[in-house]
Amino acid sequence: MAQEVALEVEAQGHTVEDGSLLPVEVRDEADTDRAAVSVAIPHAAGVGMEARYGLLKRAAARLSLRAKGFSAPRRARKHTRTRKRR
Repeated sequence: MAQEVALEVEAQGHTVEDGSLLPVEVRDEADTDRAAVSVAIPHAAGVGMEARYGLLKRAAARLSLRAKGFSAPRRARKHTRTRKRR
């Protein structure tokens, strides 16, 4: 299924600055306890193109799949103390 999603994205025909097709990779995820693969756009423009066009999300939806985005690392919250007014 992941390969089909990658083919769907490639079929959309988006290009990068030099005119070449936007690269799409199918990756084996080794950091899980289950068999897993992901489809990624390994190009600096990939995040912007996903945000603008929804390339991966739409390709997955065409195959009745749900795209799950990456999670950015959570920033540590700064605790601020507030004083109670009397």
